[in-house]
Amino acid sequence: MSVTSLDEWRKKQELLSKSKSTSKQNINWGELGLTPTDTTNNFEDSLDQIIAVWIVLDRGWRSPFKIKSNFARESAMHVAICASEGLITTALEQDTWGDRWIITEDGRDFKEELDERIRQLMS
Repeated sequence: MSVTSLDEWRKKQELLSKSKSTSKQNINWGELGLTPTDTTNNFEDSLDQIIAVWIVLDRGWRSPFKIKSNFARESAMHVAICASEGLITTALEQDTWGDRWIITEDGRDFKEELDERIRQLMS
């Protein structure tokens, strides 16, 4: 088995991406088995989604949770959304990752905005 450093791998990937066609691909996500999330503007549904995201961020801030924990499994969709948006991460430093989801600086900022909105709704 050959071991390649992360820097070497990145350089190879950069060369590969430069050599590939720059034409856009038409990807049919449904053929890949992906189902888009429902984006209807139903207030109750969107409120449930916001609360679920807030819970993931709060857990990532107060008590970072393991990537294979029951909480991560049960909240997989919202963990994925938060991770995709850069609100939580497993990165500890450059090229170093841990086994727990933790809140990012952007995640803290977003959570603080949600906290303020919740306070306004409750008053």
